[in-house]
Amino acid sequence: MDKKGIDIAMDKIYCIGKFQFDSKEKYQEALDDIEKIKYISKKMDINEPGVAQRLYTLVREGKIVFRSVIGDDYLLYLSDMVVEDYRAISRDSFARKIIGRLRQVSPRQVIGVICMAGAIVCFLIFLGSEYNDRQKTRQLEKLKSEQEISAASDWLSAKLLDVMDTEETKRDKDKKQEEVVVAQSESVDNEVYAAEPIQEIGPQILPEYQALYEKNSDLAGWLAIEGTEIDYPVMQAVSESSNFYLNHDFDGKEDINGSLFLDSRNSLEKPNDNMIIYGHNMKSGMMFGGLKQYLEPSFWKEHKKVIFNTIYDKAEYEIVAVCLSKVAEDGDGELKYYNFIDAGNKKTFKQFVENVKELNIMDEKVQLSYGDKLLTLSTCNSYTEDGRLFLVAKKCEK
Repeated sequence: MDKKGIDIAMDKIYCIGKFQFDSKEKYQEALDDIEKIKYISKKMDINEPGVAQRLYTLVREGKIVFRSVIGDDYLLYLSDMVVEDYRAISRDSFARKIIGRLRQVSPRQVIGVICMAGAIVCFLIFLGSEYNDRQKTRQLEKLKSEQEISAASDWLSAKLLDVMDTEETKRDKDKKQEEVVVAQSESVDNEVYAAEPIQEIGPQILPEYQALYEKNSDLAGWLAIEGTEIDYPVMQAVSESSNFYLNHDFDGKEDINGSLFLDSRNSLEKPNDNMIIYGHNMKSGMMFGGLKQYLEPSFWKEHKKVIFNTIYDKAEYEIVAVCLSKVAEDGDGELKYYNFIDAGNKKTFKQFVENVKELNIMDEKVQLSYGDKLLTLSTCNSYTEDGRLFLVAKKCEK
């Protein structure tokens, strides 16, 4: 083997798990980061309250330095732990508030509330019982009336037949019966040879995605943006497990990078007014890590084209707005852009566009019209707590 072949072979061994390194120096930096992480794990229990927060702050302030993607992943892991600690603290705080308020309530008030609630429940049960009894009574009366009318009709019919039961009427009756039999026979024949109802045929999967779809039927399509590392399959989330692809790859295996996935409320067969795709903002640039480049106006102006092909149709979009927002709570004034799926009417669409204009960080005017089909790309952003970066793109005419 010549020297060039030896160098290529040596390059291939610089990997740790799923991570690969271009040089021995980067490989050594990754090993150093692993040793730091092992040392931290020995000295500190990250599961203790506040530990993850302190470690995360030390790394962000540069007091603990990581130099590889392994260190970046560890920082992301710390941020997830901080979020979980924050949620736990919020739940405990809420529980303490509830307990505190309950302690301020006197026993007499508690007993009074329980008695009142019990009385209301009993009254509702009584009303429901009375209503059901009345409904049953009405049904029985109606059934009895129908039975009496039917009995009277049968009696009159029998009397008339006895009076008219002569030889001539018998012959006429036999003739009529033969005609009825013939008519029924023709009706049966028509039903037998009637054309089968036409079954509607749904959209056909594009040939280039057929093999991938057979491998995983959650496949929704493919997203690609020139100038970024975004060139990935997009999965279809379902309401029962809408966050599954946050930490699973295309094959369903656990992966810290997760996958790009379509909002569970979106339909592929009948595309909505706004198709929303989510993905992690990875520091390595994977998934939606490349979207932060759009914070620079020059990059946005040169990379407005987005390709999003569903498994049924190919489409090109143009990015018209780059927005910064946050996860809105009920009652605050923040735009819940992730709840805009179908406009329904011009007023709702106009309201969405106005909010996009307010959150857009680009200078150019947002050009959107009622009836436009939109694509929203959403990821996290650390400009504020629970910050979000989302791009709004308009479908181009074919």
